[in-house]
Amino acid sequence: MDTSYTLWVLLAIALLGSWFFASGPWARLLLALSRRAAGLRSRTILVDGIQWHYLEGGSGPLLVALHGFGGDADNWFRAAPRLRPHFHIIAPDLPGFGETGAPGDLAFDIESQVERLHDFLQELQVKPVVMAGNSMGGWLAAAYALAHPETVRGLWLLAPLGVASVPRSPMLEAIDQGYENPLSISTTDQYRRRVVQTMFGRVPWIPRPLMKYYARKGVQASADATTRFRQVARSPEALEAIVRGLEQPIHLQWGSLDRAVNPEGARALTQERPDIDIHLLEGIGHLPMLEAPRESSNRWLAFCRRHNILDT
Repeated sequence: MDTSYTLWVLLAIALLGSWFFASGPWARLLLALSRRAAGLRSRTILVDGIQWHYLEGGSGPLLVALHGFGGDADNWFRAAPRLRPHFHIIAPDLPGFGETGAPGDLAFDIESQVERLHDFLQELQVKPVVMAGNSMGGWLAAAYALAHPETVRGLWLLAPLGVASVPRSPMLEAIDQGYENPLSISTTDQYRRRVVQTMFGRVPWIPRPLMKYYARKGVQASADATTRFRQVARSPEALEAIVRGLEQPIHLQWGSLDRAVNPEGARALTQERPDIDIHLLEGIGHLPMLEAPRESSNRWLAFCRRHNILDT
């Protein structure tokens, strides 16, 4: 057999084996390629002793995009190609998530997170024109807009956490009661069942290295996750009260199959602000910008055009 042919065969076998047994390098490569395809650049900045990681790309009015609890900035990479032509996007890994670390004594209530986010944006010397937030990030975006109304002209809330006046979702019940807790996992299979299957209406294909990569991060975060989440959930000001005090136009999206945060929250929020623009995504779960990026982004862009936000 030709020696070069043998070497190519051995290389192919090694690559195939690494896909299954050395997931870390493959996961990092896939994430780097996904960010590049989305037109987002990875950046870091030191703020008050915390090394923030964030993704940045696009041009236009500044859109600050905030992920949910347990998520990270990469939650926005599928929506980014549609948003980049219209917005300068900054999507941070909030402290304690993604590639941004957190000191052990860091507080995770929404008010504390608003203060940290403000310090981060001041260090970057930018002011948000609009803010997007999914789950915990939606609660945080609304609270930020209330605290700094002079800088925020519009809000895009996707299945926001923090609505207190509706029954809790199956996921929140599981966290509270301790059974099948998605914040307490020890294996890839538990991550797949408790997290991925809860987050999506129709579970997408996730490359094996990425599944193992995120499962490993979930296992590593398990020791502190439940305690941190309870700090978030016990934030004193519910989303209803925050929305009541806001004057900015709000576009609200919710997946009809959201098992993480009860979609009835949309009705509760419109009771506080009847002018909220609502779009229910049929058959979609908790992450519309990942599961239905085209529909989710197009609805948001149409909302921005109606409110002259893109002319800023």
